[in-house]
Amino acid sequence: MLITENPELTRLMLTHLSDLYHIKQKRVGIHLSTLVYCLTKSQMDVSGGIEPTDNEVMLFALGLGLQDVLTPGGTATPVYTKDGIIYSPDFVFELGGWLVELKTTRQSAKRGAAHEFPETWIEYIKGGSYIVGKEFYDLSVLYLMGNYSPPFPLMKSFRLEFTPEELEENWNHILDRKAVYEKHIESRDIILPKKYAKSWECSYCRFKLVCDTILTEKRDTYPTETVEHIFGERLD
Repeated sequence: MLITENPELTRLMLTHLSDLYHIKQKRVGIHLSTLVYCLTKSQMDVSGGIEPTDNEVMLFALGLGLQDVLTPGGTATPVYTKDGIIYSPDFVFELGGWLVELKTTRQSAKRGAAHEFPETWIEYIKGGSYIVGKEFYDLSVLYLMGNYSPPFPLMKSFRLEFTPEELEENWNHILDRKAVYEKHIESRDIILPKKYAKSWECSYCRFKLVCDTILTEKRDTYPTETVEHIFGERLD
């Protein structure tokens, strides 16, 4: 038996997934996810120039494909807008009005048991809760590797409840980021890389080389506190 790789078929499949879920299509307007994740990446996504990598296409397609399969019947996906920010929950149970977010992750389910979720998930869910005017939100997580003992898929669901003060504080934070984003979109100046991103967002980002180049070229022009924050270096 002779086995050889078939890159043409792989390319066909990736193109199909990208087209099916409009992964390379630029979104119109400012979405809640635009402001929750790295602002520099969000700006560069709009500016164009570098298309999503094959790895990104697979990650998006996996998440969106599983969402299609896992979403129950009798649900809706309404679109809301508040303060110029567009938001749509993964689905809403129309009878009870439950807002539900579906997530897939390769993290261990043990982290879910400890109620450890990425900051971006929580900021997004709080933002959605504020927009819709609810103080609770349901989250279903598909742990693709379970708890790694053995690595079998495991689904867990949680209800997150917030105080009005928590939601207000988070929304003000989002509006602050929106102001930064809109200012730089208008001026076309690149948002300072890493300043408005979680540390883990840079690792596999397709714009990493661009951001590293910008930071290196302009490093000497930044104030001390900015250098310490971005480069992790103490300047005495």
